[in-house]
Amino acid sequence: MLEFFRVNQGLISVLLSMAMLVVWVVYLQILLVQVRASRRSSILITRAAGRGMRSRCLVTNMSSQSLYVTSLIGILHAGDKQIEIALTDLRELPEDLGADPRSTMRQGSLSTGQYLDIGHFDDILEVMLRDDEAAGLEREDVAQLDLIVVAFYAPESLPVGARRSFQFRWESPSGTRVQPSSLRTEQIRGHRQRKRLFQAVERHM
Repeated sequence: MLEFFRVNQGLISVLLSMAMLVVWVVYLQILLVQVRASRRSSILITRAAGRGMRSRCLVTNMSSQSLYVTSLIGILHAGDKQIEIALTDLRELPEDLGADPRSTMRQGSLSTGQYLDIGHFDDILEVMLRDDEAAGLEREDVAQLDLIVVAFYAPESLPVGARRSFQFRWESPSGTRVQPSSLRTEQIRGHRQRKRLFQAVERHM
């Protein structure tokens, strides 16, 4: 055995070097994946506390770092119309913003795991229908509501965001149902998507 190692020490040295190289490549790949994951934003838009129009809509930060929610944009789908309305700045707010100013203003800084309660779906729809852009629409005309969250995330220069759609089942025998169109919240992370997101925010300034 010792003779074998002595005769083949050059080959063994090469194989050990290659094995170490493979180990380091795998280690660096895992490290890179972890770094990328830590830099990626993750925002959830969920329905909570029921399934009807009085259920609430929550925006939760599931990123590894804090982010600042700067804008909420809603899109009403009514027939062949799609009406985009900013939700953040629509309401006249009292000076006393209550115990949770971020949820009242629908904007603010969120640490990991924190959420904004942006209100009942009933109230969200009512506020949007009062906007001039939605003039002439009735509640039952709206088949779907898309909610887009726009946020600034420390590792990124452009805004990040998330989007989720909710359908209104007006004909439900147990009362109007709010039905998410998908199981997951769509994350807006691509460079082109984020540039369009920035342009959408500019339109509503």
